[in-house]
Amino acid sequence: MLQFIKKHLPVPIKKALIAVKQKTYDQWQKKRLFNRMQLKHAELLQQIKGKEKIKVVFLAIHKSVWKVDPVFQKMLEDPFFEPEILVCPYTPYGEERMLEDMEQAYAYFLEKGYPVRKSRNEDGSWTKLEELKPDLAFFTNPHNLTRKEYYEDAYLNYLSCYVPYFLLTTTHGNDQSIYNQHFHNAMWKIFMPHHYGVERAALVSASNARNCILTGYPSCEAFVSQNKNSKSVWKEQHGKKKIIFSPHHTISEGELELSNFIVIADLMLDLVEKYKDKIQWSFKPHPILKSKLYMHPHWGNDKTDSYYRFWESYEYTQLDEGEYIDLFIQSDSIIHDCGSFIAEYPFVGKPCAYLQLKGNTQIKSINQFGRYALESYEIIKSENDLINFIESIINNKIKTKPSHSQYIENYISPLYVDSVPSEKILRVLRYFIKGESKK
Repeated sequence: MLQFIKKHLPVPIKKALIAVKQKTYDQWQKKRLFNRMQLKHAELLQQIKGKEKIKVVFLAIHKSVWKVDPVFQKMLEDPFFEPEILVCPYTPYGEERMLEDMEQAYAYFLEKGYPVRKSRNEDGSWTKLEELKPDLAFFTNPHNLTRKEYYEDAYLNYLSCYVPYFLLTTTHGNDQSIYNQHFHNAMWKIFMPHHYGVERAALVSASNARNCILTGYPSCEAFVSQNKNSKSVWKEQHGKKKIIFSPHHTISEGELELSNFIVIADLMLDLVEKYKDKIQWSFKPHPILKSKLYMHPHWGNDKTDSYYRFWESYEYTQLDEGEYIDLFIQSDSIIHDCGSFIAEYPFVGKPCAYLQLKGNTQIKSINQFGRYALESYEIIKSENDLINFIESIINNKIKTKPSHSQYIENYISPLYVDSVPSEKILRVLRYFIKGESKK
């Protein structure tokens, strides 16, 4: 009978009932979880007091959303910490994609010379987290995208930390998935990238943000320091402008509505050909766009693979699916409709364009902080807007907007100049574990 009622209830009533449940029963359950985990964390903290070295296991899924590299590097340099990476499976899109992602992530960390191991053993069995004997578990994604032993079993049994995998620029309905999953309320410490994130978590989460600490975003540190001596990540093309095209993955109805990719995909290929003598192009897709295109009724495997091959194949194009720090720093501009990049690219101080071909639909998905960062951008609402922007880059007729400078002054300087986020995070950990000063 209950299933029959659920099936035939009008959608507006269903949504209203869900909202009531989230605000009452679900929130009560999460408050209980938070309070229970506070006691658990106190016990776990007591167990590691006095230890000379703290084992920290970073649970990594995708190399492209590894946003804690400066934290990991500083832990490698600090004798108090013993960091190691465990590459965990990405399970939503089947075994083939899972194994491919794991191999890519493992190779990425191995190439960097980091202590890393795969969660899947050669005999097909899975590494148990307790075998690594972690004192801290560092999460890189809040969503249930992996096996239970590397998600729920981990955050319920270890001192767990989390740095958001994106710069919290978008709003997802009532923001439960961003700030108020069981995951967030079970965390020991969440290191927040900006004031808005802390304030939003205080309103939305059952924990009222009592486990959140404002530090800034570790992955943006390199944008501030800007190592100009890094090896070029662009194909050698003399005298050309370097422009990044970075589409988001939200191509299906009912999702967070940011992506213009289905509408603009073919046009971008035409523009690449049109300006091939003047622009070196980088295609920097969201890491799960390909999987969604494989499943899209008008794309599928063959069309998707052909599209990606195009970007790999020519001297004036390149496909970039991994790190993007140097890609951004060495570029001249970006054209995108992503979430985190809204706030990240302005760090490099270059002109930037945001694709907004869906009108106000996209703006509804961008939160207050994201809109503040978006003031740094030229907004692209038509093909003509796009062409004009590209030609203004070619002809050096565009500069960064005054609001771009204000974003850097008001957001970047306070959180990154005197002390970078990774330093703050290590000081916080030492304070709570060893009782050292946070200053």
